[in-house]
Amino acid sequence: MEPPSILAIETANLNGFPAWMQRADGSWLSRLSPGVPARRVNSLNVFDPQDDDRLAARLAETQALYARHDVVFHLRHTPLTPPALTAHVDAMGWLSAGETDVWIRPVDAGTPAALRGEEIATCSLADWLDAFVRVGGTRPETVAPDAVEQLGAALARIAARRVCLVARAADGAPVAVAIAVADRDLLGIYDLAVDPLVRRQGLGARMVRACLEQGRRLGCRTAWLQVVRENRAARALYRRCGFEDAYSYHYRFPPPDG
Repeated sequence: MEPPSILAIETANLNGFPAWMQRADGSWLSRLSPGVPARRVNSLNVFDPQDDDRLAARLAETQALYARHDVVFHLRHTPLTPPALTAHVDAMGWLSAGETDVWIRPVDAGTPAALRGEEIATCSLADWLDAFVRVGGTRPETVAPDAVEQLGAALARIAARRVCLVARAADGAPVAVAIAVADRDLLGIYDLAVDPLVRRQGLGARMVRACLEQGRRLGCRTAWLQVVRENRAARALYRRCGFEDAYSYHYRFPPPDG
């Protein structure tokens, strides 16, 4: 099977986590979500390495756009970013942060693993958000009331097929959650979280396999996900689940005095 193109995955990323607002200028897409801290919905994305016409003026216009909406500006730097744009921000001394890898694997769930007492099932978005809070989210700050409200609003705007998955213990208490988004033949896996009390028991891997099974049923061929460099536990889990390198990205931004 031929792997999907970077552009196909980047497009699926746009569809899988919509921004509040966006502005297109050729292949330059500005995504803005005032009040939301996530850089992926508050960054400039460029989808054509050759689209570097008037780049200095366009970059200045884009930065002004973010300033008008009181959003901190970031350039999401991927293999599709024009080399001339990279050289331009390098020359201006822009900083880098947020090194993240995009990994892929075929959607071939294989034989489902034994659930060991947990039942993994689909649910409504409202029930999923409640479970997300109860298992502690992906990080402590993600379960703050405002953060949960923003996450729910973003997930509700997904136009592609969204599947909410929750694993529950024998007493019905949620112990793990994940979101799967089927877009064309691609399956994105988001917001996988496991209750700290039941980690290191294979539940994360079973949640990944449950997502893959949903993707198989919906006709997806390739699963993809994003994992930051410093999250060693998640990286080890996804490697065990068969994910391999596709490409990487990071964020560029002006220095505080620039």
